[in-house]
Amino acid sequence: MSIIHDPVTGEAITEVADTDPTSLDRMLDEARAAFPAWRRVPATERGALLRRCAGLMREHAEELAELEARNTGKPITHTRGEVERAALAFEYYGGWADKHVGATIPVPGEYHTYTVPEPHGVVAGVIPWNVPYVFAALKVAPALAFGNAIVLKPAPETPLSALRLAELVAEAGVPRGLVHVAVGGGEIGERLVGDPRVDLVVFTGSHETGRAVARTAAERLTPVALELGGKNPQLVFADADIDAAVDGIMLGAYSQCGQMCIAGTRILVEERVYRDVVERVRERVRALRVGDPREEGVNVGPQTTAAQRDKTMSMIESAQAEGVEVLAQAPVPDAPELAGGYFATPTAFVDAPVDSQIMQEEVFGPVLGLRSFRDEAEAVELANATSFGLAAGVWTGDVGRAHRVASEVDAGTVWINTYRVLSVLVPFGGFKLSGFGREGGQEAARLYTRIKSVWTSLDGGLPPGYRL
Repeated sequence: MSIIHDPVTGEAITEVADTDPTSLDRMLDEARAAFPAWRRVPATERGALLRRCAGLMREHAEELAELEARNTGKPITHTRGEVERAALAFEYYGGWADKHVGATIPVPGEYHTYTVPEPHGVVAGVIPWNVPYVFAALKVAPALAFGNAIVLKPAPETPLSALRLAELVAEAGVPRGLVHVAVGGGEIGERLVGDPRVDLVVFTGSHETGRAVARTAAERLTPVALELGGKNPQLVFADADIDAAVDGIMLGAYSQCGQMCIAGTRILVEERVYRDVVERVRERVRALRVGDPREEGVNVGPQTTAAQRDKTMSMIESAQAEGVEVLAQAPVPDAPELAGGYFATPTAFVDAPVDSQIMQEEVFGPVLGLRSFRDEAEAVELANATSFGLAAGVWTGDVGRAHRVASEVDAGTVWINTYRVLSVLVPFGGFKLSGFGREGGQEAARLYTRIKSVWTSLDGGLPPGYRL
């Protein structure tokens, strides 16, 4: 049994029964049994069902937003936006369902040759606790659209919105057995990923867990896509709009309490404007209001889990012990009713060494580090001085530089003069320790299907030279 907590107060919200091995077996058997009929449902009909799901999600939008806010500790204004993103995912893939088609290939000779995209079968979708409802939708919608069944495993700390999504999908008329939610920790996740009834694994989470998922999937050569963590740079050149850049820095580092794989926390600033940016960040961090995100004017809420709060504070203390200078911190709330909440101290470090832990390891909390660079070449060198390659931001008024740097930075997503803009229409994923494979856009259609090539002889015979 998993006890679900409110991160703002630390109090228990509810209990959810964990999925035991017998229940997981049943889910996988039901998914395999439901898959053959579902793949034969015309794609247009599958798409219509997904759009019906989107409508139901919007009908229950406020309920879902409140549920997600309570379970994750986010402001409801944020979770309302996330609920809409999830509905858009179902609409988008509902529209894609009958538009992912094969091709006729004019090979030499008397042949009619074509390709057919086919569903894999049963998908294992594993999602983290930071944006659980959106990630659930981004796994379930394309899996169903392209003819698959799915067993979804949310993080044990935040299963509530995934469970509710499965109910809405069933209410919309998606046939029984196609969508299951397995609740539990690493043991149930390992069983799911390694099960021979699984035909595709799509994982979002930390790079440490991603490595374990890849190893387990490799035992059976199960196809896998991994969207992992990041240690993402934001490069600020002297010709940038500094006001906009500082806004982007604050949004990229402290929004969602820093609990984003795309958090832009390695702040690299050209020497000529470095001290100006440093002072502006100092003022902005000190002005952050940390507390109950349901209160007006609160900028930063709690971390979603106590374990993550402890990790963040440990990394802040380790950086200080290494001698990295603290530029600014925002005070955490001291109200008695919030004493049990999972609040971490928003922190900015200055002149952080390139090889320091705070500049190399993903914190997943409200922490950034600043350092300067001399020129464009050093900016790119510093940006790539990490084992990760998920995202980056480039702030400059020079359009040529913007595109040069975007091409040279080793990241799956690069934002120019903006940050943290996402859309289901756009492929997303990383390089290096940030994983491989792409979700979103037409890349998701490729991910959730496999290609079959079909040859037909038009003259009824074998090709010349092939006869024994």
